[in-house]
Amino acid sequence: MEKPDMVFNGHDGYDAVVVGSGYGGSVAACRLSMAGVKVCLVEKGQKWEAKDFPTNSFNIISALRMESQNLGVSFGPKDALFQVYEQNDSLAAMACGVGGGSLVNAGVMVPTPVRTRRSSKWPKEWETDWDSCEASAATMMRIQSVPLQFPIAKIMKQIDVGEVEHMVQDSIKLSMNFDIEDSSSRLPKHQNMDTCIGCGNCLAGCPYNAKNSTDKNYLASAIQACALQLGILEESD
Repeated sequence: MEKPDMVFNGHDGYDAVVVGSGYGGSVAACRLSMAGVKVCLVEKGQKWEAKDFPTNSFNIISALRMESQNLGVSFGPKDALFQVYEQNDSLAAMACGVGGGSLVNAGVMVPTPVRTRRSSKWPKEWETDWDSCEASAATMMRIQSVPLQFPIAKIMKQIDVGEVEHMVQDSIKLSMNFDIEDSSSRLPKHQNMDTCIGCGNCLAGCPYNAKNSTDKNYLASAIQACALQLGILEESD
């Protein structure tokens, strides 16, 4: 059973409840908040600070939660950064924290491949707004060209891009901050970021506060609009 470890006082209620704070939940919460809707966002994981992300193999293992229904075993903290679940023939891996998967991915941002956009499964109405929506997301995530040749960039250029076509030929863009100068004026208030040093720790969380995870943009904007309340859920037996 889950119970909230935070009690929201002084509120008559909420117009909407959003579960999860990754790319899906944070965008939904932000858009609703900007529209004046009172939103309660609930997240199982904790608020991770840059200094708390694991930076070596031992700490990464310590930040892992594994649950196997097949074997009937589980181990690791319930609010661990990395969560792995096994059930029958399915294996799911996810991040647990305010910001969801954006905390522990490589931050690679590429436009939707043309071949994918041509699929008849998409609503026809989407095509007219596709480019503007992608541009809006790119602005919010503050994607930037990589100024250095990191190992991942060299590998990507050796791959047959196929569906991606010409999109990664110019440069790979990441939701990282490479600006040497202070860029705090372009971020929501109270959101100060540092510069990426190319340490390669992106997949375990940025220990240098240089990754534009959703807690630093979409969620920060929603909170700034004074229409979002964040609650952390903790599991209890």
